[in-house]
Amino acid sequence: MRYSQVKVVVVGGGINGLCTAWQLARALDGAQIAVVDAHPPGHSLGSSHGDERIIRSTYESAAWVAASVRATTELWPLLESTLGIQLVVPGPAVFWGPEDGPLPHYASAVRQAGARVSEIDVTEARRRFPHMRFPGAERVLHDQLAGVIAARRTMRALEGWLEASGVHRIQGTVTSLLEDATGVLVRTADDALRAEAVVVATGPWISRLVPALRARVAPIRQSVGYWEMGVEAGRTPPWVHLGKEGLHYGLPTLSGGVMKAAKHRVVGRIDDPDEVVAPDDAELDLVGARLGEWFDPGPGPRKMADTCFFTAVADEAFLLEEPPGQARVLAVSACSGHAFKLAPLTGEAAARWAVGVAG
Repeated sequence: MRYSQVKVVVVGGGINGLCTAWQLARALDGAQIAVVDAHPPGHSLGSSHGDERIIRSTYESAAWVAASVRATTELWPLLESTLGIQLVVPGPAVFWGPEDGPLPHYASAVRQAGARVSEIDVTEARRRFPHMRFPGAERVLHDQLAGVIAARRTMRALEGWLEASGVHRIQGTVTSLLEDATGVLVRTADDALRAEAVVVATGPWISRLVPALRARVAPIRQSVGYWEMGVEAGRTPPWVHLGKEGLHYGLPTLSGGVMKAAKHRVVGRIDDPDEVVAPDDAELDLVGARLGEWFDPGPGPRKMADTCFFTAVADEAFLLEEPPGQARVLAVSACSGHAFKLAPLTGEAAARWAVGVAG
């Protein structure tokens, strides 16, 4: 078994783990940081694969709005500057739904936070976006601080930058975290690393290393579809329908001509992240039918489908906490679908904690 000493170990090489390591490498010598992941870079498990994600500033609480505004205006530009490439294609997003659904809470939150979100009537919304119908809406929230994140490009560029910065990447499943007064022993089948601080950012697998979270987090598999449509990132808005039956969302793919869409599911069965399961065709058929109601012209054939995971908690909030009795371990998750868009912010907070513990 190989044994090494570092200042900080980040367990999990998804977007939260990589953004934590990026922020750590800005504060510490990269050679003092290790990222341990059970899977190789580019794998399609967990929550960080795929080409695109929405970025937006419209949420149902002012605190979430403020967090998203800071991520969008400060931290994503900082990451783009660090990596030397564009990661976000800016463009507006739209939110709509019946007045007896969640929409009024979102409208109140963006007003309270002073976000760059305006309310427009349906006639004006249809004029600006003539391919969208906005049925059942009395108003539309027009989010001017939104866009599409190049997710796969972000992951690859971060992995390359971390390697160039001397950060160790170790492939292996962490089996235990043994903490004492001076550090934490991180064990895999082939490696043992001793660190002064450990950040656990393993998404749907988080409760396996942090059992105290088992009763609070639920890995829930999402089915995502891709339909042929005349859409283009930066011109066609990412959108969220806030219905009484739940939230649907969609965004144009970066390659153009395809709409990515899904129903945002944060309740229901708890899924096994190690189990390979096909996307739910029945659920995606319902999403496709909704696209036909909301867009003119409606969708063409569904080109493909995929799955990813939300690590859901009851209030869809962040997890950034030390497990009971573990002052040198931090559990991190931007739960319930927020992970990618807010990862630079989550990573900043986790790195700040780790630097404080590791000195």
